[in-house]
Amino acid sequence: MQVAIGIVIVAVVIYIAIIGFQKYIDKQVQQLADRQQAIVDQAQATDFEKIEQLSLTGGSLAKFEDLQATAKAIQNEQLPAVSEQLTQIKQQAHGVKFVDARQNLKKVDTKLAAIKAQLGDVQAGLDALDDADQAHRAAVASLEKKYQDLRKVLLSQNFSFGPSIDKLEDRLANLESDFDNFSQLAKSGDHDAAEKVLDQLRHDTSALETDIDQIPPIYKDLVSGFPDQLTELQSGYHQLIDRHFHFEVATIEPEIQSLNKAIDDNKDLLGNLKVEAAQNGNHAIEKRIDHLYDVMQAEIDAKEVVDARQDEISKFLTHAMNQNHRLQVELDRLAQSYTLNNHEIERTRELNEQLKNIQDIYQADMTALTSKQAVYSQIAAHYEDQDKQLKGIEEEQVGINDGVAGLAAEESKAHDTLQRFDFEIHAIKRQVENMNLPGLPKDYLDYFMVVGKEIEKLDHDINKLVINMEDITKQLIVIQADMATLKEKTTDLTDAAVLSEQLLQYANRYKNSHDDVQAASEEAQRLFNEDFDYARSLEVIASAVDKVNPGSYKRIEDSYYSQKKDDAE
Repeated sequence: MQVAIGIVIVAVVIYIAIIGFQKYIDKQVQQLADRQQAIVDQAQATDFEKIEQLSLTGGSLAKFEDLQATAKAIQNEQLPAVSEQLTQIKQQAHGVKFVDARQNLKKVDTKLAAIKAQLGDVQAGLDALDDADQAHRAAVASLEKKYQDLRKVLLSQNFSFGPSIDKLEDRLANLESDFDNFSQLAKSGDHDAAEKVLDQLRHDTSALETDIDQIPPIYKDLVSGFPDQLTELQSGYHQLIDRHFHFEVATIEPEIQSLNKAIDDNKDLLGNLKVEAAQNGNHAIEKRIDHLYDVMQAEIDAKEVVDARQDEISKFLTHAMNQNHRLQVELDRLAQSYTLNNHEIERTRELNEQLKNIQDIYQADMTALTSKQAVYSQIAAHYEDQDKQLKGIEEEQVGINDGVAGLAAEESKAHDTLQRFDFEIHAIKRQVENMNLPGLPKDYLDYFMVVGKEIEKLDHDINKLVINMEDITKQLIVIQADMATLKEKTTDLTDAAVLSEQLLQYANRYKNSHDDVQAASEEAQRLFNEDFDYARSLEVIASAVDKVNPGSYKRIEDSYYSQKKDDAE
């Protein structure tokens, strides 16, 4: 009984599922049928009649016919086929062929999307044909007005175009002929062919408009601007020549003639409608004319500079030559007494040659001015260069003069220093002799002899007929250092000798009671009297005494230096 109930329940569930799926399929079919109907309505609303009224021909007509064929295929073939598929899906669902029905639903969905896209393409194609027709009609009206305006400009302002007018009118006539061809194609409905003609027509029309805008100012410069400037330049040039102006290169008149030829050449370029080349030619002519103005103005400005600086340079040059002469005389005088180590005489001679060159150029310029053959810009440049050279020469003269100005003072100072060195070394000699030492260490004697010979050499060199003050100065520096060292060595020697004698006397009180003091005293005495090594003698006896009586050496030393200080004061 329970099994039977279970079977019944399962059967009921399956039945409900089948009924539910069939309703789902029916709902999906209805939705697709609604989409199909919307597409049918869209296809029926497509306005082919409006485009047919345009009376298309050529490529445009072929495009229209393709669009019609596509629309008919959708209405007569593709949409009816979809209807059959939807009916078949219903049957499959009620025949429990759920898998087939589901697959076919997807196919119909895809098919309807494709049909809708095709209809969109058809409508876009029709819109494009309509837009092209309207655009071409507007282009016909626009270009027709434009050509009328261009014709008016050429007729009313033909004088502004000079030699270009005939070819401009020819180009406009050719454009109007091409326009007539475009207009016929547009009116006939062959919009594809018309579009190709229109692109070229617009390009050529734009080029003609540009030329019509650019030619008048170019031509105006050629017939009035440049010729007026050349006339002014020629007049100004002759005025300057009458005022005895001259130019570096006599190219102004030939350049004016060349510019007149360039103007004629540019007119020919305009006559052949080579507008860009003519425009570039005008720019070149303008630069050349500006250059001529600059050349002439440069001479006018240079004359002002020459007039203003002529006396200044003359006075500066005279001053520099006088200074150089005085410097040479002074150097010759000094060379009789001193060795000049920095090539002062040679450099002063070179400066004199440089001054002669400056003078030669200045005199040549003065001759040119006097004979009214001067090129003022050249002379102004000479003045600028001469001013720089003269300033440099003056600086060198001052440097040379300063370098030798103190030689006599240096010599006098060197003599004073030599005398001081001589006095000091004799004082050192007397100081050592007064101590009545048994002898002097060899190294001290050698150093004393070296310093003495240095002083002797300095005395010899400073009393020569011609003195090398640079060498004298170097010797003074060396002797100064060596004399300081000799004084230090002398002080060390005398201090050691005196302290050694005092300690030897002090040690006598310990000799009998201390054998080591006796031995040290004998050794110190030997070092003092035989080796003359006073520093070592002091070291030996001081060490022995300090062992017997610590601090005794320090007390004797302090007493000695204190007394020495008092004596010095």
